[in-house]
This record gives sequence, structure tokens and C-alpha cells, in this order.
Amino acid sequence: MKKIILHSDQVSKNTQVDEAFLDFFGENKPKIAYIPSQSDLTKQYFKLKVDWYKQFGVSDLLYFDIDREYDQEKIPELLSSDAIFLSGGNTFSFLHLLKRRDFIPVLQKFVENGGVLIGVSAGSILMSKTITIASVDSDIGGDQNTVGLQDFSALGLNNFEFFPHFDSNNLKVIKRLKDYSKTSGSTIYACHDGDGIIVENDDVHFLGQVRKIENGEITLV
Repeated sequence: MKKIILHSDQVSKNTQVDEAFLDFFGENKPKIAYIPSQSDLTKQYFKLKVDWYKQFGVSDLLYFDIDREYDQEKIPELLSSDAIFLSGGNTFSFLHLLKRRDFIPVLQKFVENGGVLIGVSAGSILMSKTITIASVDSDIGGDQNTVGLQDFSALGLNNFEFFPHFDSNNLKVIKRLKDYSKTSGSTIYACHDGDGIIVENDDVHFLGQVRKIENGEITLV
């Protein structure tokens, strides 16, 4: 049973996506494994997530590094979690690390076995068949392909592409997204921070002012 949570970003004024995620577990509090996009040696960003989930009564979080502190022996503990959280960061380097550790099939199997996969920003982009959309704004402040990644194929859990941190006033990015939707043939869902998408099997639920971009047209979902 596929269950996927796609955040643009988690913001304090809007917790509706997290509340919907917790509905999966009823009265129980899930154990969440946190995978950063790169090593968080001081645990600065991990501590922010620990504090974030405390407000929902969730206190069991596991830090699992696929970069400099990678420990293969912790994989069983990772897979025993109720949910795995893929952090934000550089989408290209994150995918590079996942491929280097042969973690794409690990995450796919986790979802197949009923685990919930949560993404924020880059982590959400990774859920699609490709991360090509991360290149749309790479020359105007977006992610840079600093690792020279050639294979953009990703988790392939969704039949759409996800674009985070959407700004309705950024006409340059909107035009690029429209153009990309035409050349790629993809359906794109763009989310403002605080908005998100929940995928449960074949059902897609939209929370907030999500935009759909398809064949060069943009509409409010």
C-alpha cells in the first residue's frame, strides 16, 4: 500500500500536511527515520526536525546518514521505522548519494512493504521518475549539478513531477515550467511552502494552493 507525503517546506503557520500524515497512524505515534541530503555532522538540521515533530507528540526519530557517516549495519533499524523522511538540499547530490549507496531499490521496497515515505523539497522531487525538473531554475538560484550527475532517474513512485517553493509572482520560472511541461510531456504539480500532496495508492490529495502545469497550461488544482 503506497503512502507518500510531499512537502514543499514545513512552515509553522501551516501544519495541515503533517496532520494528514499522522492520520495514517491513528492514536499511535510513528517512528521516523531521517535521511539528510548530505552529512549533518553537528546534527543542526536534524535537531530542527526533532523539534518540529515534538509539537505533534512524535519523539522517536532516527538519524541515518548516507554520506560521510554511513553505517550499513543501521539499515535494519532504518527499515523498522514507520516512515522515512528525505530532507531538502541539493537534489542532484542527494540522488547521487542514493545511487552510490544503491538505496533507490531500498526505498522503493520500503514503500512497497507499507512504509510511509516523506519528502521535503529535494526529497519530494526524488519521488518522481526523474529529477530533471530541478534544472529548470538552476541558473537563477536553484540547485546546481555540482556532482556532474548524468543519470537523473529517481524513485519512480509518482506519475507526475513535483516543483517546490513555488512563487506565483515569479513569471520567469512559471514560463520555464510551462515550456518544460510541453517538451517533457510531464504533469507538474507546483507547491508553495506549507502546501503539499499526499499520495495513497492511486489517490492523490492536494493540500493548499497547488498548481497543475501540463501541456504549457497552468491551473489551480
